[in-house]
This record gives sequence, structure tokens and C-alpha cells, in this order.
Amino acid sequence: MKNKTKYTMKPEYAISSETIMIVPNFEENGFLHSLVGKKDGVAKTALSPYKLIDTNLRFRGSSMRGAQDGSKAILDTVRSNPLILDRETDIILFPCVSPIRPDCVWLSLKHVKDYRSAGKGRTHVELSNESTIVLNVSNQSFTLKIQRAYELRYKMRARADEFEARAMEKGATYHLDKGEDELNYGDGGE
Repeated sequence: MKNKTKYTMKPEYAISSETIMIVPNFEENGFLHSLVGKKDGVAKTALSPYKLIDTNLRFRGSSMRGAQDGSKAILDTVRSNPLILDRETDIILFPCVSPIRPDCVWLSLKHVKDYRSAGKGRTHVELSNESTIVLNVSNQSFTLKIQRAYELRYKMRARADEFEARAMEKGATYHLDKGEDELNYGDGGE
């Protein structure tokens, strides 16, 4: 019998509703790590942004691949989709460039206060804690990425509301019973 390992999350790796952005940070040795911007400051982690997000998704019972596939199915788009990290706490992250690029910055949708062009191929983003970041992405491209994130949020909420409404409707009544010598459950004689 295999020993089951209890999965734990290091506090410095936890992405929460206070997480504003995840920025790539190359260490002196060349390894890709992350800077995580939260409401109370910036912290360093020893994981790349992609691995950090994947670790948080796995902690919540999903994975980067699962979140990407789900987003792709909902938005019907293929590349650089936003991800739902936690629907209940409204944590939606979106990549500012392709997520497989090492220079990809991830922003939390609910923490983007405003944005504007900062010249050719650059966008100035104002964040909820009055911090800013200038990204090497055009304003047009950034607008598309944030629109996709809002679309994902809207469609996910609409699906959840529709599912809940259907779940509360009265449906068919059934009574199942499994006789002592029966293999399957059946109609119970009604």
C-alpha cells in the first residue's frame, strides 16, 4: 500500500484575494523565480510564475492544464487565456503575454484599477493599492486580455447562476431500492 503524502502550501507561495500580481524575477544564478505583489508589499518566491500558479491550482484540486482547458472551453479561444484560480473568492488571473514565456506577468483582474498607453508597445497599469507597473505589451493587446478576463468572469457567474436555478427546480421523484439478492438498485416497486 502506498503512503499518501499530505499536500501543504507554504504561506509565501499562497495566492489569495490580496494577491495583485505575479512578476518573473531572474536570480543571479539565472533561475526564474517570482515576485508576488500583495496589498502589503512584494515578496520573493523560489518558484517561477507558471509553477507558482500551478502549485496553487493543485492545492485547490485543479492544475494549470485543467484551468487552461476550462478557460479555453468557456471562452472558445486558444491562446493566453485568463484562469480562474478560485471562483468563490473571485481570483481570476490573466497573463500579459503568452504564459509559456519566461517574462510573462500575471495580474489579478479585481486589482486592475485603470490602464493607459505608455508609448509604443507599452502599457501603464494602475493597481488597487495605488501601485503601478509598466508592461511591455501594447495597450490594444492589454485591452484584449483584460476583456477576456471579464468575459470569463461573466460567463462563469452566468453558468453558476443557471446551474443553481436548475438545481432548485422540482424534478422527477424516484424511490430506489436494492433487494437482498439484487445486483443493482431498482424502482422499488412503485
